[in-house]
Amino acid sequence: MTIYFKNAYIKNAYSVVGRNEYDISIKGDLHINDYYLSKKSFEQGESELLIKSISGLLSKCKKKETDIDVALSGDLQNQILASTLAYRNFNIPFLGLYSACATFCEGLIIGSNLLENKGINNIIISTSANNLASEKQFRFPIEYGAIRKYVNTFTATAAVSTLLTKEKTEIKIESATIGTVVDIGYNDANNFGAVMALSASKTISEHLKETNRSSEYYDIILTGDLGVYGVEILKELLRNEYKINATNIVDAGSILLKDTSVVAGGSGPVCLPLILFNKILKEKYKKILLVATGALHSKTSVNLKESIPNISHVVSLEVLWYI
Repeated sequence: MTIYFKNAYIKNAYSVVGRNEYDISIKGDLHINDYYLSKKSFEQGESELLIKSISGLLSKCKKKETDIDVALSGDLQNQILASTLAYRNFNIPFLGLYSACATFCEGLIIGSNLLENKGINNIIISTSANNLASEKQFRFPIEYGAIRKYVNTFTATAAVSTLLTKEKTEIKIESATIGTVVDIGYNDANNFGAVMALSASKTISEHLKETNRSSEYYDIILTGDLGVYGVEILKELLRNEYKINATNIVDAGSILLKDTSVVAGGSGPVCLPLILFNKILKEKYKKILLVATGALHSKTSVNLKESIPNISHVVSLEVLWYI
């Protein structure tokens, strides 16, 4: 289902990045070297990342808590713990989200719809991840020393908060396509790219069909965290299943950690916004299609021997220039 928006704009964003992300030139607005952030656990450390991101955004945009009508946030922890621990420090109405690594685009879609309400003018969309918290929840704790596969991605450590507003800015949220949950019967949590490529191809195809556009309409199609192998599967699916030869697809996770020992690139809900705000928007693209991808499994589903459902949401941006 594709929705068009009249009054949804991105005002600004604030990124807090981890050591690995900073070292490969994603400088963000603030970087940290400590995964704990002086807390007792990685989970609490991630919450601190998010607090710094929210506070930084308010300061950057010269906004007070009372200027924000609602905040939408989600992360990878059970019951979105990082988001709830962070937002208890702010007197802002709160809605929690979860679409795994597709959460950022889900937030943009819901936030843009809320802006159609006359009483809502400013919304914060935020998401976060801590590598050491996510890896032990979805795969193995790092200290186990488990052997990683070539197709493994590496959860990025960061927090990104974005201000959506009715005020006209240089970045307009033009339309969005809400994805459906799909499942190819795959259950390898080490290969998220292969799992999520199908939902990405399906939602991209639906978006182009419903908007009567070709892939060339967009200057760039930015996927979330398929990794170097998953993005190639996506391109193949688009060619073979939908007859779409998209030569302008770039994967944020592949960019984020492409020059490290992590073979397949980065993953997590922060990959897409990190690359969008710290790289893509600075390269003067005018029409950008964001394709967030999420693997919707959990410890429970893995123990039940369930396959991994996945989803992809698409958001179309029109950019005059980067603020």
